[in-house]
Amino acid sequence: MTRFSLILALTLLISSCTFYTLNPRGKTNIGGLFTVRSEIAWNKATIGKTEIWTIDGPSLQELRFVNGLSDGDKLFENPAKENSPEYKSEMSFLEIKEFIETSAATSGIVEITSRNFRPYKFGSLDGFRAEFSYTHEDGLLREGLATGTKKDGKLYLIFYSGTRLHYFQTHLDEVEYILRSIKIL
Repeated sequence: MTRFSLILALTLLISSCTFYTLNPRGKTNIGGLFTVRSEIAWNKATIGKTEIWTIDGPSLQELRFVNGLSDGDKLFENPAKENSPEYKSEMSFLEIKEFIETSAATSGIVEITSRNFRPYKFGSLDGFRAEFSYTHEDGLLREGLATGTKKDGKLYLIFYSGTRLHYFQTHLDEVEYILRSIKIL
């Protein structure tokens, strides 16, 4: 009976964790708005309106697809952080960059520096792109990039980030390939 209780407890513990499934190489539909192509397989998890792809583990490197934030949505859901900003559909791309930075600061990012903010084609839609450096609460220095667009008032974002030492650079070429492959549905 004790063995059964232990197995049941472990099963319940594991079922409460985020599960990753294999996202094979090839074309993938993202959020019903666009598709991307990948030359390699990634591990994928979905949390709310966000898909998280990783190869080495999300604490080392990850690619995030934020799919269709609507008015009042927060970028990172964190009930302990009541002061997280809310998305507003009338935000300009520059205001969205500021929304991202402020959201990051309320989600455990200790310091963030963005650079090279510019217009960027998100498939056939007008969008923006920026690079950034940041330090998380865990003390690791990270590099990243963000691109995004709006469609019908909803916000779509792609973030790629990884530890400055090794992991960010390791899959950067693949991420650039994915960004170039965006096709709006």
